[in-house]
Amino acid sequence: MKKNNLKFKQIVGTIAVPIAVWLIMETVDLSVSGVHLIGNMVDIKNLLRALITSFCFALAINSNLTLGRMDLSLGSQMYLGVIFGGNIALSMNLGGIGVLIFSIVFGALGGFLVGVLFVKLRILPMVLGLGMTLIYETLSFSSYNQQGLMLFGKPNVGVLSNVGFIAVIAVIVGVAVTYLFQYSIFGYRRRAIRGSQRLASDSGINIYRNCVKCYILAGGLAGIAGVFSTAYLGTLVPVIGMSSNSSVFVNIFPMVLGMWIGSYARNPVVGVFAGALSLQFLTIGLSKLGMDPAYQTIIRYLLWLVFSVYNLNAWRFEYAKKRKLRQEEARKMRFALAQQ
Repeated sequence: MKKNNLKFKQIVGTIAVPIAVWLIMETVDLSVSGVHLIGNMVDIKNLLRALITSFCFALAINSNLTLGRMDLSLGSQMYLGVIFGGNIALSMNLGGIGVLIFSIVFGALGGFLVGVLFVKLRILPMVLGLGMTLIYETLSFSSYNQQGLMLFGKPNVGVLSNVGFIAVIAVIVGVAVTYLFQYSIFGYRRRAIRGSQRLASDSGINIYRNCVKCYILAGGLAGIAGVFSTAYLGTLVPVIGMSSNSSVFVNIFPMVLGMWIGSYARNPVVGVFAGALSLQFLTIGLSKLGMDPAYQTIIRYLLWLVFSVYNLNAWRFEYAKKRKLRQEEARKMRFALAQQ
């Protein structure tokens, strides 16, 4: 019976936030604009495209951030992987699946280089990330005549916009990353390092090798996110001046919210998916209100700030609740003693 209650709590904890956001935005959209949040197949397709992009990028951030490494070069790794990998795949007539595979490979290579430099040079992750961002952005901008990657009108790339294909890739990513984080030797060592790097190293775990693997995984996931973002927009135009960092900051909120949900789901990957889905419902809902993208961004960051404040002070609420219970028990005990 207790096991069934635990499963029920896990399910409720996982779906509560996405359902709540959907209900709120559905009600607001119907009341103000007279339209449904998800009203047709186009809405579903747009939701899945944006969802898999946010989901994969949030998982990429999670790969390092939960171990104390903030990799600001992830956005530039995405540009590097998709522009080089995508163009090479198109030149070989490999179609959309080839674009996806080559983008993963080049994204992972970009992450591998950042990881190796971090291990060898021991530069602060944020500082290294900023430096590598400038390098990767310059490489992406200076290649292919500064045109980036154009998927619109290219043959055999329509599969990247197919709802079934997107769903399959999302499931594959979710299952693969869940296995890596929860059940593999890599995941076991990663959790040990997150607990204490010194104790993990003393127990024989090669923390530097694990670190490089985390960067490789993050780069590959960023490559996946970039491919579906490009398929949605039709093109990926290279940027400079650390503009690619915006991809990192936009997807930190889904990752943080997802980790909070994952604490109830007992699975961080499922939690990140639920967090990304919740924020996509919010974004679509605000768009259907005709709200300017700048105001949408302000609302997202304000919600992130409120959530962060709450999350950092959650222990205070728990402490106050336990203190109130102890006080109530003390009053009952004093009353019982007085009656004797």
